[in-house]
Amino acid sequence: MKTELLIQIDDNGKVKVGRKRLIKALQSFSGLKVVLSIEKAKRKRTSPQNRYLHGVVFPMIQERLVELGWKEAINIEWVKDLCKYQFLKKETFNEKTGEVITFVEATSALSTSEMMDFIADLQQWSAETLDLYIPDPNEQIEIN
Repeated sequence: MKTELLIQIDDNGKVKVGRKRLIKALQSFSGLKVVLSIEKAKRKRTSPQNRYLHGVVFPMIQERLVELGWKEAINIEWVKDLCKYQFLKKETFNEKTGEVITFVEATSALSTSEMMDFIADLQQWSAETLDLYIPDPNEQIEIN
């Protein structure tokens, strides 16, 4: 069982919001050993960002890749995987064995600022590599 809570801490390190939920969550594990992981909360990517990525960015890249002869690009999931591979590769290190593994981060794990960076990277890559201009979300373009 896993429990995630959003707790707010004041400037003195005391629980400002969520104290009762924290106590209740800890009590639900009575008698058990638990792992407590604490990290700074980050705002997840927004629905509008996700809709823009999947409704504008990926389809535009897909269309251009198909024009350039990349037959695999007829599959939008291939395009999405390609884009993530280009810009969302991460490495993790096993302290016991020294082994390094490369993985691709899911867009659902991105914060709002990380998603903005990903989209900007795709816009720049598309312009430089594919000769494709991808408009910003709030930008109006004229379609011929």
